[in-house]
Amino acid sequence: MKRIIVACDGTGQSSSRGAHSVSTNVNRICHALLNSEDSPIQQIVFYQSGIGTSDLGVGYNVGKMVQGAVGDGLDDNVADAYAFVMNNFLPGDEIFIFGFSRGAFTARVLANIIARLGIFRKPNYAWGFKKAMAAYMAGTFDEYLLELEKSKALDKQYWKPEKGPFLPRVYEAEVKVVGCWDTVASLGVPMHPITNGGGVSGEYKHFNGDLAKGIKHAFHALALDECRGPFTPTLWFLPENDKSIDLQQCWFPGVHSNVGGSYADQALADLTLAWMIDLCRPFLDFNDQYINMMTDLNLHPEKMKSKDRDAIGDHDKTYQGYGCGRIYDSYKRGQTWTWKYRTPKQYEGKGETNETIHPCVRSRWTKTREPGRTQYAPESLKGFVLRQNGSGAWEWAKTVESGAGWWPFGRKGEIKELVIPEGALLAAPAGVDGGSLLDAKDSFETRLRKDFQ
Repeated sequence: MKRIIVACDGTGQSSSRGAHSVSTNVNRICHALLNSEDSPIQQIVFYQSGIGTSDLGVGYNVGKMVQGAVGDGLDDNVADAYAFVMNNFLPGDEIFIFGFSRGAFTARVLANIIARLGIFRKPNYAWGFKKAMAAYMAGTFDEYLLELEKSKALDKQYWKPEKGPFLPRVYEAEVKVVGCWDTVASLGVPMHPITNGGGVSGEYKHFNGDLAKGIKHAFHALALDECRGPFTPTLWFLPENDKSIDLQQCWFPGVHSNVGGSYADQALADLTLAWMIDLCRPFLDFNDQYINMMTDLNLHPEKMKSKDRDAIGDHDKTYQGYGCGRIYDSYKRGQTWTWKYRTPKQYEGKGETNETIHPCVRSRWTKTREPGRTQYAPESLKGFVLRQNGSGAWEWAKTVESGAGWWPFGRKGEIKELVIPEGALLAAPAGVDGGSLLDAKDSFETRLRKDFQ
């Protein structure tokens, strides 16, 4: 048995952008994994640069903008990642998929395909994925799967025992973990009104990033402070046919790249990385030395060499407090023609979303109300009240009008209370698939909580 890890980076992100480029959490979680020679179970990693990073020659900058806007390369990225899994997979192997931004959508599409289709056996049936991908893009994937099941049944029916043990053309496969930072769908990305009349790119309208039976754990870190319309988050909803999926979606302070990483100041990105690593600790082996190094730099940012700091951009030189790292203005990077605040637990869809708000939000909320500090009051939490419930647990609550576009059953005008619980400080799943609750001394999140209980 081995572990196959696929890591899909965000739009325009790559691990090879130079010595002073700032890594995303996709890149960093790859570095945080134990090498295969040090791990008791082999861990092999496939890292994929984000959409908009291909070599486009002289016109690279223009091409990068076009790729990032229309999602060009999404089908190739899904196919390349599937090919890596197919070339390495054997029955019993475990599959892990991570992604940020539109790379997170790539990761989710890949997980959906693997859970529903399985893994073609190479080399005999490797060609089969080309036909499967064509059906997927054409919107006929369900019909294709029905035909495939008939073919698989015929394979088994007419197999001659003298040929040896029967081997299926497609291996059934589960996805152990899908971990995402602030998913943005590559399909349906609003184009600039000057160049496209405000239209929508629908080339990938059949791509499905939903949860599916066969995905065991789904972890999603979301940004409270992002307000660019084209970066509206794509949440998961538990499917009706498998509510046993361990779905955890947690809101953090910061904009899109605060949560997914790549800004010079990584204080907030460290928190979402720690959350993801702790959730994955029961299933993957991590390098404790690397985690200790990241913890040290988070709590003591002055230790970062000035040469490196100046090269990648300015960031806080002193520790600002748990959850109080710098929030960047994402609009400085363009796309100012639209503005759309996030709305936790109010996105339309069928099924539960299992949303929580991370404790570091409460920390930032309370610390910034101390004298001399600018109060943290994101539009996404407007109307919410921070309170403790009857059992002493923290939660965020506000009254809303049911039937006003998102409440599924209430009559319009009926007042309901919307409650989002605070996430557990140690959220690692206990006793799931052989996993165990993390001790505080082993938790990356615990190490970052210098001044918060």
